[in-house]
Amino acid sequence: MENNADITSVKKQAVSLPKKITGLSDELLSSYIRSVSKDFYHDEPKSLQVQTVSALARGENCFVRAGTGFGKTRISEMYFKLFSSQVIVLVLNPLDSLGDDQVREKQLVNITAVNLNKMTMNFNIIKKIKNGDYSFVYLSPEVFLNSPLFTEMFFSDKFQNKLALIVVDEAHMVYLWGLVASRQTKGLNSFARHDDRGPFRISYGHLGTRLTATNKVPLLLLSATCRPIAVKSIISNLMLQPEDITMLDGELTRPEIRIIQVRMEFTLASCDDLLKMFAPHTYTAAKDTVPTLIYSGSRNLTFQVMKVVNQARKTRKHEYDPHDEFIRRFHAVTADEDKATTVKDFCEGKFPIVSATMALGLGQNLKRVRCVIHMGRGDPSSIVQMIGRCGRDGKPGLAFLFMEPTRKKGKNSESDFENPLSQDDDDRMDALAVTKLCLRVVTSVDNKIGYIPICAKDPNYLAEKEREIRALFKTCECSNCLPEASKEILDKVQQMNIDNFDAMLANPFGIIKDTTIQTMTRKRKPNATKGTCNLPPEVQQHLVNHLVEGFRGFFNSLPGSESHEHVPSTFFGYSQATMIVGSLDQVQSSEDHDLQLIFLEKLMGGQYFSGQVNWLKDSLKSWFDGEFHQAHLQQRRDHKKYMEEKYHRLRREIHAEEEAIEADRIALLESQALARAAGRAELKAIKEKEDAARKEAEKIAKSQARAAKVAIEEARKLAARKAKAEARMAAREVKAQAAMQEAAKKAAERREKVLAREEARLEEENRKAEERRLRRETRVNNKKKAHLNRLLQKQRNCKQVAKEEGDRVALEEFKDVHAQGSGESMGE
Repeated sequence: MENNADITSVKKQAVSLPKKITGLSDELLSSYIRSVSKDFYHDEPKSLQVQTVSALARGENCFVRAGTGFGKTRISEMYFKLFSSQVIVLVLNPLDSLGDDQVREKQLVNITAVNLNKMTMNFNIIKKIKNGDYSFVYLSPEVFLNSPLFTEMFFSDKFQNKLALIVVDEAHMVYLWGLVASRQTKGLNSFARHDDRGPFRISYGHLGTRLTATNKVPLLLLSATCRPIAVKSIISNLMLQPEDITMLDGELTRPEIRIIQVRMEFTLASCDDLLKMFAPHTYTAAKDTVPTLIYSGSRNLTFQVMKVVNQARKTRKHEYDPHDEFIRRFHAVTADEDKATTVKDFCEGKFPIVSATMALGLGQNLKRVRCVIHMGRGDPSSIVQMIGRCGRDGKPGLAFLFMEPTRKKGKNSESDFENPLSQDDDDRMDALAVTKLCLRVVTSVDNKIGYIPICAKDPNYLAEKEREIRALFKTCECSNCLPEASKEILDKVQQMNIDNFDAMLANPFGIIKDTTIQTMTRKRKPNATKGTCNLPPEVQQHLVNHLVEGFRGFFNSLPGSESHEHVPSTFFGYSQATMIVGSLDQVQSSEDHDLQLIFLEKLMGGQYFSGQVNWLKDSLKSWFDGEFHQAHLQQRRDHKKYMEEKYHRLRREIHAEEEAIEADRIALLESQALARAAGRAELKAIKEKEDAARKEAEKIAKSQARAAKVAIEEARKLAARKAKAEARMAAREVKAQAAMQEAAKKAAERREKVLAREEARLEEENRKAEERRLRRETRVNNKKKAHLNRLLQKQRNCKQVAKEEGDRVALEEFKDVHAQGSGESMGE
C-alpha cells in the first residue's frame, strides 16, 4: 500500500530546462551552450552541434545529417549538460555492441550509462533507472517495443518525469528495416549484398507508435547517409509531419579520404584479388601493418577473406586462430564476448586487420583505422558508411573499392542507363561501379539527391563540384580524378606500412617499387573445349543408334554375357553415344591413332571391357564407310553441285543485269551532259539578266542613298534645333524651380520665425499664468496656515486655562486638607 501511495503521489509532468535558459534570446542561448560545452570538453563545439542543442532546448524535434566522424553523439551530451536536475536520455541503437561501446565512451567523460539487453535487463536495473542512477540508457528497438519490463518502466510517471530526450542513432536504419518489414527489398540485389544490414528487425519500422506516447519529449535523429526518399519515409514512419521536425545538415563529404576503385580480376566468392594487397609476413610485420578494416557482404566471406590474406602473408591456417596477431573477424552473429575482445584488442593495437561485415563500426568511433577495403558492388550509402570508418583521427584515410566488372542481370556500362536521373537501389549500385566521374562528388550527390551521376554535364554533379571548390576542399585524388597516381598506389600497396603510409598517399611516385616482393598468384584452370559435330541432327541420331546397337552386339559377343545380370545400356547407352557423337569433330581432328583412342575412352567414361575402345573406333569407321554415311556424303555432293550450278546461273543473270545497268548508265550520262549544256546556256542568260538588274539596282540604291543622306542631314539639323530648344526650356524650368525653391525656403523660414515668436509668446503667457496660479495658491495656503495657527493657539490657550484651573482647584483642595489637619491637631 505504501508503494502504491508513492506511485500515485508522483504526477506526470514534462522535464524542462530552467526559464533562465529557455528565456534567453537565440544568440544568448547559443553563447550559453558554447560556454557549457567548452567547460565540459575543453574545446570549441561545432556550430551545427550548438544549433541542434539550441533547437532541442526550444522543444523542437531534430534530424541531423552529418558525415561519419562529425561528432553527432556529442549533441545529446551537450543537451544533457544544460540540465541542473536529474534527467534521463534514452538512445535507440541498431546493435547491442554499439550500445556497449557508447557506454564505455560515457564512462570516460564521467556520465553514468547502461546498455539494456537480454543479459542486463532485470528488476534491479529497472529500479536503478527509475531512481536516476543512469543518465544515458541505451537499448535496441526490440527491447524498446517488446519488453514488458521496459514498457512498464517507460510508461511510469517516475520515468517520464526524468525523460529529457530520445535519440534514434543510425536513423537510416528506420528506412532500411522498414523496407524489410514492408517486403519492398524483395528482388533488390543491393540489399541482399550486406548481411548485417538486412537482419529482419521489423521493430525499427514501428517506432512511431511508441515515440508518440511521451510527454512532449524532443526527438533527435542522427544519420550520416540518408537520402531524401529515406528522410521522407522515416518522418512518415515516425508519424510526424515535415513541419514537426527541424532538418539540420552538416558537411557530408569526407575530403580527407582517398577513394580508389579497383576492377576485380577474380570472382567475389574467391576474394583472390586480395592476394596482391598484402606482402609476406617476413617483409611487413603485424605491428608495422596499416590498421585496416576489410568489409565483405556476407559472414561466410569474412572467413574467406581471412584465408586469402593469410595465404598472401604465407601464414596458412592462421585464420583458425581466434587470437591471431594479424587478422580476426567480426560480424553480427559473433559472440558478444568475442566482439568486445576483438574491438578492445584492435583499439589497443594488438592486431592490425579486421575482416568484418558492416556490423563493425556502425556508430563506433574507431580512431585507429587508416584504411578500409570493401569487397564487391554494394549499396552506395552503405559503402559510404563503411569507408567513413577511416581517417577519424584527422589524418588522411584510404579506401579501396573492389568492384566486379560485370553483374549478372545488372547494368555494366554507361549506355545501359536509359534515364540516369531515375535510379532504383540496384541502379545506384551499378552506377557507382561504372561511373567515370569524381567518386567523392558522386557519393555526395547520392547522399543529397538520391542517385549516382554518370554524365559529366549532370547539373547536380556540376553544382556539387562547384560547392566543393567554394568550400576550399582539397583537390580530389580518387582513382577517376588521378588514375595514374591511384595505379601507382595499387602497384606498391604491398610496401605500405604505418611509417610510409602518409608519404605514399602524398606522393606515390616518390616510393621506389620493391621488385623482391613475390605476389602469390593462383593459376586458373583452362576452360575445356566444347565438343562439336558438323553432321546434321538426323545423321547424328543415326550414328548414335548405330553405336548403341553395335555395342549391344559387342556385349553379346563377350564370353558369359548371356548370364550377365546387367543389360548393355548399363555400360554404354545413349548418353555415352551422344557424348561421343557431339565431339566427333575433335575425335577426327587428331591424326594420331593412340590419341584418338585415349580421347574416345575419355568421352565414354572409360572402358568396362577389354577391346571396348578398339570396338568403338572400328564401329565409327564402319559407319563412316557404310551406306547411310556414304548416301549422306553423296547427298551433300549433289547438294553442293546443285548450289554451284545455281551460283553460276545467278552469276550469269547478275552479269546480264550489270550490262543492262551499264548501258542505262551511259545513256543517263549522255542525257545529263546535254542537260548540263542547256543548263549552262540558261544560267548564262540568267546571269546576264541578273547583272543588268544588279546595275539598275545599284543606280537606284545610290540615288536612294543620296536622298537618305539628305534626309538624315535634315533630320540631324532638326534634331539639333529641337535639342537646343529643349535645352533652353529645361534651363528656364531649372531657373523657375530654383526660384520656387528659394521662395518656398524663405516662406518656410518666415513660418518658422512666426511659429517661434508664437511659441515664445505662449510660453511667456503660460509662465505668467503659472506664476499667478502659484501666488493664488500661496495666498490660500498662507490663509489656511494662519487659520490653523489660530486654531492651534486657541487650543494651547484652552490647555493653559485648563491647566491653571486644575492647579487652582488642586491648591484649594490642598488648603482644605491642610486646614482640616491643623484643626484636628489643635482639638487633641
